[in-house]
Amino acid sequence: MKLGSLIKAAGILFLGGVIGIVTAQWSIERTATAMTAGGGPWKSWFSGTASIRNPYVNAHYLMFGRLPPALGQELLFEATRDDEGAGLDGDCDYVIQGPRLSARWWQLALADEAAKQPSDVTFTSPRLIAEPDGSMRINISRTPKAGNWMSPGDLSHFALVLKLRPGSGLNNAASVVMLPRIKREACS
Repeated sequence: MKLGSLIKAAGILFLGGVIGIVTAQWSIERTATAMTAGGGPWKSWFSGTASIRNPYVNAHYLMFGRLPPALGQELLFEATRDDEGAGLDGDCDYVIQGPRLSARWWQLALADEAAKQPSDVTFTSPRLIAEPDGSMRINISRTPKAGNWMSPGDLSHFALVLKLRPGSGLNNAASVVMLPRIKREACS
């Protein structure tokens, strides 16, 4: 085998590998991504019934170095944009507001948008101080706010990760979940 043929074969293999990786990632994100009910900015990659999961959903989580949530035990939602479609910016103040989540337990975490790794900044359902009408309101701001407050710390852009443990009425992916709104207030 000539050196030129060997280089050509290596180039074809390399190009085929790059095309394969790019199309696999595109296919995983296109197939696994599903908008949640209500048309808000929250996305869920949970798909399937209580006993079957789409392999693309598993691949989505594994691509980012995370294990998929256990079927029937957790629902996971992510948002990288506010209700107006703008990216979540650490220099802006946000209000997460809506009806109280009908879950046995929930956790809201801030994550680095690029790495998709949740930070230590979390807010859980036992810590929630409900509004007088029973709804929830959580402020995200670099400066402390009265009531329920989370700080983005040194994150310039971030994602919100909402993890729900099913309770009454939340037993599968087909359940209707009223997710909170994400409203931008002011930017510094």
